[in-house]
Order: sequence, then structure tokens, then C-alpha cells
Amino acid sequence: MIAALLALAASAAYGTSDLAAGVVARWVRPIAVAWWGHIAGVIVVTVLAAALAGGPPMRLLVPGIVAGIVVAIGLVLFYGALAQGPVAVVTPLAASAAAIPVAVGAARGEAPDTLGWVGLAITATGILVLAFPQRGTAEPNPSPSPSARPSCPDEQGAHRPRLPAALSALLAAVAFGSAFVLVDYGGLSGVPPLWVAAGLQIGGTLGLVPIVVMGRRARLAVEGKSVGLVLIAGLLAAGGDVALATAVSIGPLALVAVLASLDSAVSVLLAQLLLHERMTLRQAAGVTAALGGAILLAAG
Repeated sequence: MIAALLALAASAAYGTSDLAAGVVARWVRPIAVAWWGHIAGVIVVTVLAAALAGGPPMRLLVPGIVAGIVVAIGLVLFYGALAQGPVAVVTPLAASAAAIPVAVGAARGEAPDTLGWVGLAITATGILVLAFPQRGTAEPNPSPSPSARPSCPDEQGAHRPRLPAALSALLAAVAFGSAFVLVDYGGLSGVPPLWVAAGLQIGGTLGLVPIVVMGRRARLAVEGKSVGLVLIAGLLAAGGDVALATAVSIGPLALVAVLASLDSAVSVLLAQLLLHERMTLRQAAGVTAALGGAILLAAG
């Protein structure tokens, strides 16, 4: 029960972070959102880990750091997708990351029951509906400010990502799902959850270094009201990492991964309430299937 509550807390933190990141990525580069958010997360989580859990054996931090690097790649893809497509479509696609840890859990004897498999099938159907827009209709595209230049990790100055928003979100899901497995491995190795979370933040920052070094420094500029949103997005994501690392250390990977992937429900709800985003009937059906299937999977 505690593991489930922690996983849901992680979803709440990630979902709110996603919304903040999606909004601010329309005014500043996605790489700036990811970079400064991770810097804030590294400082806060590392200080907490050192104060509460003592110094860790560095070799045991490797899974968390590798997971952080993988997540960093996923985050840049995800933020780029958010900057181009609506939150209500991008975030459920990213939630498909749960399929990877579910498969790993099943392989080691944590397979869901019949209801869980039905939920997985429904979720996959919803993802396909969202990933392939209806013919003759353009994918909704938010109108960023003139200074916004959302792009993929290489960020060569294009005004639009080289990859479609749906494809970027699905690639991010692969990265996020793999990271779940690595975080779980860190917990099984006996690393304190705070240090697993610190490893995630450190690895995420390291994963962004090549992108930062190879590009112009101007891409990292964050000014005015954007600063607060970037910090909020980063610290909420860091808090989600702490909750997730704690949950996988005491609960089954498959269950925790699915519940921690329900952040899309938080993002969609907040987008409807705060951003007044509107979904087509097809998109609404896809979102409902993806989230409803995830709930069935968790129940199974």
C-alpha cells in the first residue's frame, strides 16, 4: 500500500512538472528547461541525501546515473514534443513507458492477472489512436512566442522539431521505461532511495552536457517569469524521482511503474483546467483508453 501511494505521489509530481515544462518550453529552448531543471534537482536531492543517508559507495550509484542519462535523452525528446503538440496528446503517449517495466516484471514472475493484461491491451490501443492522427487533419500545434525555438536534442536552430511530436513522445517513452528498470536495479542493490534519486539527477545532468557543449550558450538563456517555471519543473521532477526510488525499493516493479506513469492524467487535467486545451473526439477516445487501461493494469 505504501509503495502504491508513493508511486501515485511520483505521478502527481511528474505530471505537474510536465505541465510547467510544457508551458515554459514555448518561450525558451527545451534544452534550457532540461538543463536548469536538472541543476536545481542535483543540488537539492544531493544535499538531502548527504544529510539524511550519509555518503554512498560510488560504484552502487552507477544504475541511477545510467538511468539519469537515459532519462535526459527522453526528457529532451519529451520537452520538444510538448513544445510542438498539445499536452493532452503528448503525455499519454509518454505514459506508454510503463510497458517496458511490466514486461520485465512479468519475465521475473510479477506478471499481471487477466484483468491486468486486458488493461495493457486497452492502453496499447489508446496509444496507437493517439500516435496516428486522422488523415486530412493537421496535428494541433501551440503558438509559441516569436523567441521560442523548440527542437530535438541537436537543436540546429530549426523552428520546429525534426521529429513529429507523437514519434518524439514514443521515443521518450522507450527511454523512460528503460530508466524504470535501472532504478529498480539500483534499489535491489541496496542503494538508499535518496541516493538512487540523486544518481538520476546527476546522470540526467551528465546526459545533457554534450548537448550543452556542442551548442550556443544563448540556447540556455532563461529570463523573467520563465525562471520560476523552470525551477518548479525541475524540483517537482526531482521530488518524483525520490518518491519513485522509494516505491520501487519496497514494491513490485510492474505495479509501481504503472502507477508512477499516471502522471499523464495529472497533466491532462491541469491542461484542461489551466490552459483550456481542447481535444478532438478521436484524441479524447485515445486518452480515455490509455488512462483507463493503465488503471485496469494497476488493478490487475
